[in-house]
Amino acid sequence: MPSQTIRVFGRQSRASRPLAALLAFLCLLSAAVAAPGHVPPSLQKDKQEAARKAFDEGERLRERATPDSLREAVSKYEEALRLWRESGDRASETVALASLGVTLQFLHRHERAIEVYERALALLRASGERAEEGDILYNLGTAQLRTGRFDKALASYERALAIQRKFGDRSGEGNTLGYLGEAYERTGQYAQAIDNFERALAIHRELRNRAQEGILLSNLGAAYNDLGRYDRALEYYQQALAVYREVRDRVNEGTTLANAGYAFYKLSQPARAIEYYDRALVIERELGDKPQEANTLTKLGLAQLAQGRATDALATGQRALALQRELKDRYGEGRALDALGQISRALGKNDESLGQLGSALALMRELGARAGEAATLNELMLTSKARGSTRLAIFYGKQSVNSYQELRQNISRLEKKSQESFVSAKQGPYRTLAGLLIAEGRLGEAQKVLDMLKQDEYFQFIRRDEGEGALASRAALSPEETAQGQRYREISDRVASIGRQWGELSAKEQLNAEEQKQLTALEKQLEVANAAFHKFLDQLETEFASAKAGSDKVYQLREAEALKEVLRELGGGAVALYTVVSEKKYYVILYTPDAMISREYAVSAEELNAKIFAFREVLRKPSTDPRPLAQELYRIIVGPVEKDLEQAKAETLMWSLDGALRYVPVAALYDGKGYMVERYRNVVFTPATQANLKDQPRAQTKGLGLGVSKAHGGFIALPSVPEELRSIFREETGTAPVATDTKGVLPGKVLMDEAFTGESLKDALRSQYPVVHIASHFAFKPGDETDSYLLLGDGGRLSLAQVNALPSLFRGVDLLTLSACDTATGGVGGDGKEVEGFALLAQRRGAKAVVASLWPVADASTRLLMQEFYRLRGEGEGITKVEALRRAQVALLRGGAGAASDERRGLTVGGNLAAKNFTHPYFWAPFILIGNWK
Repeated sequence: MPSQTIRVFGRQSRASRPLAALLAFLCLLSAAVAAPGHVPPSLQKDKQEAARKAFDEGERLRERATPDSLREAVSKYEEALRLWRESGDRASETVALASLGVTLQFLHRHERAIEVYERALALLRASGERAEEGDILYNLGTAQLRTGRFDKALASYERALAIQRKFGDRSGEGNTLGYLGEAYERTGQYAQAIDNFERALAIHRELRNRAQEGILLSNLGAAYNDLGRYDRALEYYQQALAVYREVRDRVNEGTTLANAGYAFYKLSQPARAIEYYDRALVIERELGDKPQEANTLTKLGLAQLAQGRATDALATGQRALALQRELKDRYGEGRALDALGQISRALGKNDESLGQLGSALALMRELGARAGEAATLNELMLTSKARGSTRLAIFYGKQSVNSYQELRQNISRLEKKSQESFVSAKQGPYRTLAGLLIAEGRLGEAQKVLDMLKQDEYFQFIRRDEGEGALASRAALSPEETAQGQRYREISDRVASIGRQWGELSAKEQLNAEEQKQLTALEKQLEVANAAFHKFLDQLETEFASAKAGSDKVYQLREAEALKEVLRELGGGAVALYTVVSEKKYYVILYTPDAMISREYAVSAEELNAKIFAFREVLRKPSTDPRPLAQELYRIIVGPVEKDLEQAKAETLMWSLDGALRYVPVAALYDGKGYMVERYRNVVFTPATQANLKDQPRAQTKGLGLGVSKAHGGFIALPSVPEELRSIFREETGTAPVATDTKGVLPGKVLMDEAFTGESLKDALRSQYPVVHIASHFAFKPGDETDSYLLLGDGGRLSLAQVNALPSLFRGVDLLTLSACDTATGGVGGDGKEVEGFALLAQRRGAKAVVASLWPVADASTRLLMQEFYRLRGEGEGITKVEALRRAQVALLRGGAGAASDERRGLTVGGNLAAKNFTHPYFWAPFILIGNWK
């Protein structure tokens, strides 16, 4: 009798236990049936003999194991079953049901087998818990697994394990653990899968069961394949192949050859993969093993595609899909559709690709196959990108990446190498999504996505970022993307629910009138639901294709002519630069008190965005040299007006930055000799700040300091914050005392940690302090103002949405310093609308000038920068805000006195005592001044 096998696309076949224990159980029950004392008195002798004869004939037919003999066996078992049921012989009926279920599984009629096993279990339980129940639960689990009911399979295996352990069935326990591992693997729970495979392997080695040892070795190979550890997977496959050849297990030899081929395919060796697939197909066709042949054909099609043989791949993929549908393997059908979607895209048939991938996605959602869903969403991103539907591609990409993030959290307890290999194997969706976001100018979102790829790194300094690890992060959805995502889940879940009901009912071989009516109704509902799902996917493309909203740049430029007079009154060598990024060119318009000059540079928006993003990447890594990229961007952004600035004797450059240029710290651009901060004062202005540029600043008579030094939730402690605030503010009489060992520059009030709440902030701001300094964490989620927030000292949150709802929150504030991360960062939402960052929103709510940051800043260097900024501002007569910031930045760049003295004291950095060099732009360049710079 052949062993039953369950096979998975792209993974090792799961050969179930050869059913030896169950067959032994059947033999015992058969003997009991034959015992005269067991025969019910009501059973006539001729009926008893007829039932026994039919059953025995079924057993002989099943032993022959040909498709025809198995079908005949089913008829014989059903005949015996009918006779024993009529006689009321429950024990014999259980025997027939158990044998019938096994035979139906050999015929791949798993839905019917489920129904049969459940009837057998009901009869067994009526007579109390018995060891045999574990065997039937085990086989029920394999049938549920084969039909994609992974959650039910898990439950069946867990129940089987409990019974097997109670009755000391070690062999059964080992087999069930192996299948339990497969159920976990199908749902993307790889850590649990490996754990169960290893426990099963230990048991079978203890029992010296070589055949099952080979199966478990193959299973482990499959799990490591899933994790991207292809070399290790091949090691397990080779060990398994040796065992299979030793025990002459041709079925699993073929399956393992195919899965080894898949590992070679993932290692970019398609020729070697095809060699293994061909060897596997010879065995599978020789044995008539259609399920594994279908899976091998699916994988073969992808390998042919990798060789550039798209036409051959299409024919192979279509054969695989036809076989999977014939076998009613829903998971296999989904993987075949996914592969066909890839092949159709390669052939330029993007409409067909979308249809195939949409059908695959519905199946993955129905089955709860998270890894399969993530992979198909990635393919939908690629096909949408090929169609030029960038925003739709971004939507699918975010869904894919967030699914992979969930899978990564599940494997967080595996060894580091497995975690790293999984990330490496799945980095494609992350990088593609980031590239699409960069092309759209959505650099903040792109940065978040690429940050997810990083393992939780150990930094030599503490950063004032949100403290969220790579595993816990998710690609933030804009309100539009959130709404579409909710619709996607609702519609696909509806399809999945109807599909499951239809599948369970259609599996029954005999339906009563009510069931037939229900089946007909479900078929109509399924047709409508599937049509609605595909229509929804089509509508997504239309809805995401709307043009980006944006400000009227021409209008702004015309209105900017009035700036000439403003510039004349401002003095200080002030000029204004308006930047415009078009599809093919970069424009910069220079306004001086006397003239208006337009220059341009031939660079596409996509190319410029990529350069900006690359520049930010090196700026965020203190170990890298940013000057080559800084000089390249200098040539594009400043180069066209370099000579004009010299002729105008410009000293203060007021920048109106367009699109992704808002992510550029202009002070860190490099002209080949030095950084811009060494030559010019740089300030950013916006339409919101233009009206108050000429306002004279209020006297710095007092200030308000608010800080968070303690850890909260996922946010790390900021030990430098208390010292930072002490160096800026000296407490007013009557306020809560704060220990001081240095003299603060300004008199004022300090609210630290628990004293810094949402209510205390609003109460203090009613006093209209001219200077407000906030040192905390800031979590910026591009496109989502409700989930972008400032961390308060009591662990609470002040979201951008809340700030937006308080129209006069910062009224009377001449200078607001946001000594936190990403506070100058805005972004473009999924609907194309600009999402304001904290700094710009604060100006709209009354602050005349804001010092804010463009990326996560280092705690210790930020303290030094702020100390120097306020010292210069307080001590220097007539020093403007922008000049004080410039000098403080230059002090860090050149290792100024403040930094040097701190290093001599032995500065505590990131928990280590170290003399830190803060000359890299990472430490001083993120802070920019926005608004009134006087």
